[in-house]
Parts: sequence; C-alpha cells; structure tokens
Amino acid sequence: MSMSSEPRASPPHPVASRAGRAEAGRRRGAGKRFLVVGDVLDGVLVQTTATSTGAHDPAAVIRHRAVGAAGNTATWLGWLGAEVDLVARVGVDDVYRHERALVDAGVRPHIRYDARTATGAVVSVRNSDGHTAMSDPAASGALTAADVPLDLVARADIVHLTGSAMLGGGGAERIASLVARARSGSARVSLDPSSAAVVRAVGASAFVEALAGVDVLFPSEPEALALTGASTVADAVRSLTDHVPLVVVTIGHEGVLLGRPGRSPQRVPVTPAMVVDTLGAGDAFAAGFLRAWATDPVRVGAAAREGTRVAARALGFVGGRPPV
Repeated sequence: MSMSSEPRASPPHPVASRAGRAEAGRRRGAGKRFLVVGDVLDGVLVQTTATSTGAHDPAAVIRHRAVGAAGNTATWLGWLGAEVDLVARVGVDDVYRHERALVDAGVRPHIRYDARTATGAVVSVRNSDGHTAMSDPAASGALTAADVPLDLVARADIVHLTGSAMLGGGGAERIASLVARARSGSARVSLDPSSAAVVRAVGASAFVEALAGVDVLFPSEPEALALTGASTVADAVRSLTDHVPLVVVTIGHEGVLLGRPGRSPQRVPVTPAMVVDTLGAGDAFAAGFLRAWATDPVRVGAAAREGTRVAARALGFVGGRPPV
C-alpha cells in the first residue's frame, strides 16, 4: 500500500509510550486477544542507486532488520496496545534474538526452532527502477498447524494467518489445515495471502477452496486478481465475497476496497503519508483494521480507516515494524 505521511518523529519516552499504548487499547476495546501465526524472518534491506547487476554503489544504505509478515503485524498490534501472541518458526541459533525483539514490542512470542535449517531470510533492494525482493523460507516454510497450540487458539478472539513463506509451502492442504486449527476455538479467522506468487504456486482455485471458514481476507490488488482471474479489482472483490464474508483489498495509493456479499464494493481512501519505506505497510494496515474490527465488526469502514492510519505510520519507518 503506497501512501504519503507525516515526517518521522523522534521515538517517545518509554513510560509515555506504554501509557499511550494502554490508552489506545482502552479506546479501541481493551480485553481483545489476538493470535498471529506465520513468518518471522531476517531481512537485509538495501537502498541503492545501482541499476544493474555488477554495478557498485559505495553510498548504498544497507540495514539488517527482523521482518516477516506475522512479526510485522504482531508488533503493530502490540504498538496499538493489544494483547497479542505470535507463533512462528526460526533457526535454533536465532530463537532468543527474535523472542527478545518481540517481547520488547509488546508481543508474547511462542517461537518454535528448527535445528536443521536456518531462519528464513529476505533481501529487499530498492532503486530508481523500483523494488526487487528475494526470499528463502527456510525454517518459516516448515511451520504447520501442529505448531499452533490449541490453548492459544482457545483464548484468542481473532486468529490471523499470514506470511508467504508459511503459506507457500505445503500447498492448499497446509492452508486448509491452518484455517481448521484457527477455527477450532471460538475466534474469528483472518488471512493475508501475502504474495501473488504464492497464489499461483498453490493454484488459485485450490487456494480459494482452502479459505473455507475464513471470516476476513486481506489480499493486495495483485493477489485478488491472481485468486480470481478477474480483469478488475472490483470484479475480483465480488468474486471473493462468494467464498469469504468480508474481503479487504489494499490498492496502493488508491486506498482500500471493501467487499461484502450482496453489496457494492466500498472504497476507503488512504491516510496521507510521507513514504520512507513501503515494506510492511500492508501488515500494519491489517493490524490497525483487526484491532478496530475486533471491537466493532459492523463498522468495517471505520476499521479500514484505522488500518490506513496505522499503515501511514509504518510508511515513515524503515523495516516494517514500529520503533521500540
């Protein structure tokens, strides 16, 4: 989601920050509990003037960040003052490092470790020609429904499934099993397809069939088109509402398109933002939407506006997660 935001501000004082998050939680309905399941990855983020392979840019800006859609969404939920648990899988050497970062962001981590493979990784390169990303799912690609504790599901109000590394491995069967696990309690279930490439790898019809039981779907415009084969995003929304009761499509600087069965799609504009980095903006949007929707599931337009507000904040920071 592309937006233009306020300039980046200095991080708030820790005590004031905690108080502000607590007050935000009260405003948005304290007591709701979220469980996020999916990718926690290591990221190498590169901003460069080089436009071809082999070119050397000695002035490139290179940052190492913890990334991954699930980690991003969970930490933005924590930033909003929500109670949030996260289930993910990393390499055995990286468990403490990722747990510490998540705890510092207000998230309760439940990190499974993999002794046979490394933590999943993403290399993101941005230059004047656009954005290129390369990823290695590694441990995150081995996460399955069996890794999700039933007691966490039972305590959750909303279970959110996200991450191309997790969803891309195991095909439609893994997606269906994750949805079934999330549905084993009384929680509502949300899912972010995370990547049009994942949709194509799984197969559009099989992916859509695996969504049975999902309450809200968060595709980007390319993902919605890949899922349906539609020629326009409005047609894609109408098609997806035959399978999921609430469809929330992010369409970059054009905002958000909301779809519900039997209704015309509703457009919600973006919150103006100054863009520093687009990585994780969609994950932040999902956090803002879910935090508001958990309290008032009828006012989906208001939830979408809250999502765009949080996404605008995310666009002001490098790396996809809020500052701690």
